[in-house]
Amino acid sequence: MKSDYRGFFLSAAALLTLSTLAAGCSDGGMSVSDGKKAADESRRPVAKTYWKLHKALGDQFYLTLGVGGFTGCADPSSKDSLVYVVDEPVEGKSKKQTDEQFVAMVKSRLSAVGWQLKPAGNKRQSAMKNGVEVQLNLLNRTAGEGALARLDVRGKCTNVGPAKGDIFDAYGGSKRDEYRSSSASPTPIPSFLDSDATTP
Repeated sequence: MKSDYRGFFLSAAALLTLSTLAAGCSDGGMSVSDGKKAADESRRPVAKTYWKLHKALGDQFYLTLGVGGFTGCADPSSKDSLVYVVDEPVEGKSKKQTDEQFVAMVKSRLSAVGWQLKPAGNKRQSAMKNGVEVQLNLLNRTAGEGALARLDVRGKCTNVGPAKGDIFDAYGGSKRDEYRSSSASPTPIPSFLDSDATTP
């Protein structure tokens, strides 16, 4: 009988320890710090692809700067996941160029650096490679101006666990990553969560 009690107390202690560990962790043990790290890492292939495409277009089109941020995943069941997106307006330099000629020219430039865009819906061209999606979305042009499109570079849907709220807060409102060329680095990646001074 004594050994039965001992076994019961050991089992109870083990269950208590497991339940305490489960309560202290979220999303399979992912911490806020782990989530922020996963989010930061998800930005890198997107940024690398963005700079490659930006350089391919830069001498033939009017460009401004890339703007990056996180958004929800397309799959509504991915409640603890986010997608990192960098987008930039692309404008044709010739006012006489038709939308079709403009799109063909953009696709040719992107094809030269390994991105073969294909039609993917109304006024949209798209390609996917290594978990990164590139989209060219044709926009309505202003009378007397060149053709206009938005270049989107989208990363993988990434699980960030309990860090999702912090990341959305840091990228809320007008706060976004700005991709500007610099003398220090021709392809800089903005610092992650600049507004979050407590990021580990």
